[in-house]
Amino acid sequence: MPATRLTIARVAGVSIATVDRVLRNDTAVRPETAERVHAALESVRHTRAGRGRPAKVNAFRVAFLLPQIPSQFLDQVERDIALSASFFREHRITPSFYRCDFANQRDTTAFAETVRDYDAVILVPLDYPWVERFIDESTEAGAPVVTIFSDLPSSRRAFHLGVDNRMAGRTAGLLLGRFAGARVGTVLVLSGTSRLHDQVERRTGFAQILEEDFRNLRWVVEPDFPEDEDSARLAAIGVLARYPGLIGIYTTGGGTAGIGRALQESSQARQTIFVGHGLSAEARELLAERVLDVVLDQDTRGMVHSAGLVALNLVNDVRGSLALPKPMVQIYLRENAHA
Repeated sequence: MPATRLTIARVAGVSIATVDRVLRNDTAVRPETAERVHAALESVRHTRAGRGRPAKVNAFRVAFLLPQIPSQFLDQVERDIALSASFFREHRITPSFYRCDFANQRDTTAFAETVRDYDAVILVPLDYPWVERFIDESTEAGAPVVTIFSDLPSSRRAFHLGVDNRMAGRTAGLLLGRFAGARVGTVLVLSGTSRLHDQVERRTGFAQILEEDFRNLRWVVEPDFPEDEDSARLAAIGVLARYPGLIGIYTTGGGTAGIGRALQESSQARQTIFVGHGLSAEARELLAERVLDVVLDQDTRGMVHSAGLVALNLVNDVRGSLALPKPMVQIYLRENAHA
């Protein structure tokens, strides 16, 4: 058993924070507690495998938590977690998967009991005070939290793994503005829930680049736009009727296929520049049909793998190996979408 702060805390029956204080010789810790921590440390250090037998390999339990909201992207993340079973097994990670209604404070508080015995938590958070409290309490209980894809930077999460979403929004704005040229008119921003930090960051980046470089374009935001395809199609039909002659559409979240179908039905597909996220099979088809002009994508399965390794390193107190390169945003057009 490695002599990490987590294993010492478990043997001593205290929190990781208490172990830290004892190892720093903090005089505020009660003597009997400090003695228990030192005894646990010695116990862990002297644990050895039996003669002639290999040391026992520990498996670390990691909980993957996704919000319970309709989202094609989150459904893909769920599939990628399931398809990564062999990768996790190879790295001694035993993953469990949950969807939680983080919009409900009572459900979130009750759910905290479900993951209390896990070694680490990997989370796509929604921006609610009780979700931040859930992260803080998990951290205090000795289970480090890794946020993935979206973030809650004010929380005590140990690490965030995701693309630079503000840069992604700026990239989308730059491409749409370049495609628009000298045309003057309205651009529609269809944005998912503001409780997801990545949606807010993309929206902000898009607005910034239009303010800076493309004063010929006026943008209008439709917040809380549905992300399941059928609802997105119906909502897009209504929005397109209110804004005839649109120059462009940028969707910061899901629902791309439904929006594309609405564009085709309205006969505005050819004159409206359409930029979205997520290279699904439907998005490839829309690119081929020249309904969708640009797709920004990210390596979701690679990021799921990286999040598992980050969680493992945090549990083992391998802090130096967390300096991972920032995941890249990939740009797809009609010509390279099928490459």
